[in-house]
Amino acid sequence: MRLGIFVPDRVVHVRDVVKPWVARVNERLAEYGYEIKLMAGGSLGRDGEMQLRLLTAGVSDITWFPTGYVAGRLPAVPLLEIPYLSDDPEDLTQAFWRLYTRGLLDGLSDVHPLALSVSPANFLHLAFDLETLDGLSNRKIRVANAAQARIVGAVGGTAVGGITATQVAESLSRNMIDGTLFSWHGTRATGIERTTRTHVRQPLAFSPSALVMNKQRYESLPKEVQDIIDAESGEALSLAFTRAMMKEADQAVARMEASPDHHFYEPSAQEAQLFYDAFARMAVDWGGEDAKRLALIEDLRAILADIARKKEAS
Repeated sequence: MRLGIFVPDRVVHVRDVVKPWVARVNERLAEYGYEIKLMAGGSLGRDGEMQLRLLTAGVSDITWFPTGYVAGRLPAVPLLEIPYLSDDPEDLTQAFWRLYTRGLLDGLSDVHPLALSVSPANFLHLAFDLETLDGLSNRKIRVANAAQARIVGAVGGTAVGGITATQVAESLSRNMIDGTLFSWHGTRATGIERTTRTHVRQPLAFSPSALVMNKQRYESLPKEVQDIIDAESGEALSLAFTRAMMKEADQAVARMEASPDHHFYEPSAQEAQLFYDAFARMAVDWGGEDAKRLALIEDLRAILADIARKKEAS
């Protein structure tokens, strides 16, 4: 079975989560004559937006992709892209998986999800000095999804899409963009740390992602093989993705805080409120008058409240 990933295997979630997961699963699959072969770095296709198509076409059997690359396919995901109902990526990851297991996520009928995770928050990383948020006006900021585009637009920036994670550093160095929204966990591997110098201390968005298997391929496997794959997958694997990324993010922030070449911009309370107001408007606009979407907001709210209660009781 081919597991295709378009990012290099040095990226934290491949290095610290996917590779150990493959090793664990393969150890258990050996007696049945099955094996998962990790093919990282885009050897089956380098375009992040093509990963799901490659999976459904049978080029890969398992793939990982940021859900922002398949905008519209997962209509509930925008709720998980903004720090509105929660700003805790672990809570949002648990909620993401539970929405799926409860049958509340559309768009996954032709795949078999193995992990659904939410990254640490995305922050603004800029290739220029920033004195106030007004300095973002008309600046070209790379975004990964529609939610990020609205956030950038809320402060006068110009959102630029169509640039994958592996293309960001080159786009910055060629002055094609002035900055990017990106989670700290990926700033070293993608070269963002060497091509930016100002970082805004304001969590602005999350990037959900999915590790999924071609459903037909999964259903063709013997029951014993399916059971092994499922036993090593699910909410625990989803949280492993998030926690590995959070650890890497903390290390990246510490590096940049210690670097004389990097600076952090602290938004004022008034400036931070601009973002919070934008998050609220985005959630209201997403729900609109659609009864199903409004119900999903309440479902997510209830799941997050249940997670919070259990955390407090533990």
